[in-house]
Amino acid sequence: MLEFFRHSGFAKAFLWVIILAFVATIFYSWGAGGKIGGANKTVATVNGMEIKVNEFERAYGNIINFYRNQFRGQFSEEMAAELKLKENALEALIQNRLVLLEAEKMNLQISDQELAESIFKRPEFQRDNKFSNSLYKNFLNFSRISARDYEDNQRNTLLREKLEGVIKISTQISENEILETYKKENEKVKFKYVGFSKDFFKPAGRPSDEDIQKYFESHKSQFEVAEQIQVQYVKLTPKMVEDTIEIYEDDIKYYYDTNEADFFVKKQYKASHILIKSDTTLPFGEDLSEEEKEKLLNEADEKSRIKADEILKQIKEGADFGAMAKKHSADTASGNNGGSLGQFSQGMMIPEFEAALDKLVPGALSDPVKTMFGFHIIRLEELKEEYTKPLSEVQEEIRKTLKADKARKRIRRIAKKIRKAAGAGNDLAKAAQEYKADVKTTEFISGNVHNVPEIGNVPEFFNTAFLLAGEQLSEPVNTPEASYLLKVVARKDPYIPELKEVLSEVTQAVVEEKNKSATENQFKALGERLKKEKNLEQLAQKLNMTVEETPFINRSDSIPGIGNIQSIKDAVFPLQPGETTTGSSRGVYYLIQMMEREQARQPDPEQSKKIYTRLKNEKARLVFQEWMENVKEKAEILIDKTLL
Repeated sequence: MLEFFRHSGFAKAFLWVIILAFVATIFYSWGAGGKIGGANKTVATVNGMEIKVNEFERAYGNIINFYRNQFRGQFSEEMAAELKLKENALEALIQNRLVLLEAEKMNLQISDQELAESIFKRPEFQRDNKFSNSLYKNFLNFSRISARDYEDNQRNTLLREKLEGVIKISTQISENEILETYKKENEKVKFKYVGFSKDFFKPAGRPSDEDIQKYFESHKSQFEVAEQIQVQYVKLTPKMVEDTIEIYEDDIKYYYDTNEADFFVKKQYKASHILIKSDTTLPFGEDLSEEEKEKLLNEADEKSRIKADEILKQIKEGADFGAMAKKHSADTASGNNGGSLGQFSQGMMIPEFEAALDKLVPGALSDPVKTMFGFHIIRLEELKEEYTKPLSEVQEEIRKTLKADKARKRIRRIAKKIRKAAGAGNDLAKAAQEYKADVKTTEFISGNVHNVPEIGNVPEFFNTAFLLAGEQLSEPVNTPEASYLLKVVARKDPYIPELKEVLSEVTQAVVEEKNKSATENQFKALGERLKKEKNLEQLAQKLNMTVEETPFINRSDSIPGIGNIQSIKDAVFPLQPGETTTGSSRGVYYLIQMMEREQARQPDPEQSKKIYTRLKNEKARLVFQEWMENVKEKAEILIDKTLL
């Protein structure tokens, strides 16, 4: 997961969107004001405009909570450091200050009417599609924020949006850009390949003693036995106190009113369909004009529509819908089940399909409906309108939620009390006994090997344990599942073992290195041979390997049998039929030969509109980022790194 975030461009863009969102809505979850240690100190100034420590800590805390909730046990201090969440939170706050200053220079303002309209339209304040003042007040009370603070923050958010709009307004997208993007995204290729593991070719014989000794001498740190520690700990879970928690009816009602949107259920459909696909494969190797291609594709569509009309007529005359689906539907998964798609929520199907469903009553059949997949004959089986679950239906669910939340807070208070009772002597055992909590001690564990069944996969526990010095007792370590107090009671220093102690591990490492080296050399040679001979089947036969073929795929598809490996798609798509290339994923090498290319059709108006909107947003975002970098370069920004 961490590797994904280190190297994925999409993930980095997603990360920045999340950070801006949490900084922009800093007051929504935390409320304004309130002092956190050193809250009045200034962590940064932007052209003299201050960013206080409490604002930074709220922003950073919101981001940390978001990632902890998303990744649960996988999230750790290492991930936070690798993603530079502190630096990015501060950067977003700096950007917000720059936006406010630049908006003031441009005399941009948000009127009271604009502010009111934006609040009135927010979905969390809607009841029966109208603004609800009671929901608004409940939200403010629940978030511990005044109306003035919330509205000031909303005004700043709107101001940023208005400034972005001014900067982005000059962005233009040409028809040629739209056409090139559509063709690039919708052209398809088919290719064949051979895959083999990166240690496939294995040299004969066992590594020599000299090879083993040499490898060990140059890789000693690889076999180091890490520091080991023995940890005394107290584990407190919410279940320990849940039976003592009492939830009042007013608490349940208040929670329901404040979180009413969570109990909204979308419209539910139960439907069946028969899919008739169009044969849109163009003749291979023929140089057709766009008009000729369009004509062939339209003819294929017309044949499919006629077939769909004939099937619909037979059903209306008494033919069994399920039997016709099994016989004719190109969607074999649903076809084998009589065409049934089961039950699904509004928004799960493509727009054309869902629009046709909304015109039907239960039991009715649609006329053939054209989508990107072909023509559908749809039968609506059941329909459940959208609704909000009543309090009576969800009160027990709310009771459990509130009880779990209060129990979690109570054990965290108990953990603090135990920590305080331990005193200057850090006597965890005595303090725990006072509060009738069990004290346990782990076996010796290391950073690499720390299987403690009673703890499980809790990075916060182990990260804290290995940071403790001497007889130090930790502060409470809180996770959604438990609270912990830790103390290291014994240590073993790291050391380099003798070769005889790790002989089998070193021997295996030498074998793996030789296998990988031999396979890499063979892979390069085979790639050159394939490029010269252009006969993948013959080459595979000599290697006793199987040639696989892909279906037609576009640039956004995952490659069947290989996966969504962008580097392989980047290598394959420029090829002409018959040409070859090579590629690799984490554990596999691939020899590849192009088979066929299917050119994209012309985009229809709706597709062109969607591409235009997307390209404009992407280009506009880059324009705004460049503008922001220029503004930042000219600004005087001072940061007190000792407060980060």
